[in-house]
Amino acid sequence: MERIPPQQQLFNAIFSICLELGYDTFDHLPPEHQTLPFVHIGEQFSQDRMTKRFLFGDVQQTINIYHNVKGRPELTSMVLELKQELHKLNKTNDFEWNVRSLSDQIIDDTTGSTPLKRAIIEVDYTFN
Repeated sequence: MERIPPQQQLFNAIFSICLELGYDTFDHLPPEHQTLPFVHIGEQFSQDRMTKRFLFGDVQQTINIYHNVKGRPELTSMVLELKQELHKLNKTNDFEWNVRSLSDQIIDDTTGSTPLKRAIIEVDYTFN
């Protein structure tokens, strides 16, 4: 049986956390008519290191939460709730995970036809 790479295991775990929290969650930006709020599991960067027998390294994951401009109170609550769950994530099938850093920001997003609020969560994990 093929082993799932650590980066995919982390993505799957974060995706599942978002669904368990009841958030509409996507691995791509959905069509503009998607109801708000929703979560987009975005960019991922990784740095692998290998010993003679083990793979370990770091993974940085970006998570975006989109809401309407009047939804900032709910958006802020969603950010807090998700960050709390990200801190609890410490094991996937084959790897142990530790949060190295976790940051967020809320910005105005005017890239579409409707102005939105967008929270950007960036979490940096070490795995072994």
